Amino acid sequence: MMKPQMGDASPVTVLCVDGGSIGRAQGLSDRLDAPIAVCETGDPEAAFIPEPGLLYLKVSRDGLSLMRDGMELRPDFAEMLPRIKQGALQREMLVKAARVKGVETPRAVDATAGLGEDSLLLAAAGFTVTLCEADPVIAALLEDALARASAHEVLGPVVARMHLVAGDSRITLERAGASMGAQPDVVYLDPMFPGRAKSAAVKKKFQLIHGLERPAEPLDEESLLRSALAAHPRKVVIKRPVKGPYLAGVKPSHAIVGKAVRYDCIVPPRQG
Repeated sequence: MMKPQMGDASPVTVLCVDGGSIGRAQGLSDRLDAPIAVCETGDPEAAFIPEPGLLYLKVSRDGLSLMRDGMELRPDFAEMLPRIKQGALQREMLVKAARVKGVETPRAVDATAGLGEDSLLLAAAGFTVTLCEADPVIAALLEDALARASAHEVLGPVVARMHLVAGDSRITLERAGASMGAQPDVVYLDPMFPGRAKSAAVKKKFQLIHGLERPAEPLDEESLLRSALAAHPRKVVIKRPVKGPYLAGVKPSHAIVGKAVRYDCIVPPRQG
């Protein structure tokens, strides 16, 4: 086993668990500026014992996964198949909130894409979706999940309408707003729910994803919403806790409310 190469304050160590993935692991290590550890397959002397509390981006023939302390997360869009079936898809609150009339091929920007589940719902509903993800590790996981789904009989045509942009969504939104004909019909925002990271009942995927957070300024809700509106969409759809405050204090035009979440819809005045 090759010992981890220590670099800067990357939140992950890239872990390669089979010889055929070494090139990919090294590429990810370079891209993420992360230390790397390689387990030589079939070598009992090279058994890898994960360091407690350390977050690993595992690279194998099966794809990328995030792991720590016995937990492992490999995003898989196949788990979403029941939700994108006809009938079930039309009942999704997000699909109802994002629906736009009179647009044959609607376009959406998911400005806080995360692992892309909401983007998949929009793409299955007929949207062409630009997925923006600022965290480079989450973007790598999402890129891998999209690549695996592209070979799936049902998911392939759906993810073909999903295009990942790694980086700050505010830049993508402002460029779209400045480009004639590039404005999205819908901008979707799903900022972290207040307090979600501290919940004792938080799901495994959030436990792992929150381990990626580097010390940084909290999300600037005002600038995020301002950039969304600057893209000149027909509407901005915002996911919030059912009793949570409005994003940046801006009252929506209307909302679709469920038991646990609501979707606030801001409909700006049409230009011209």
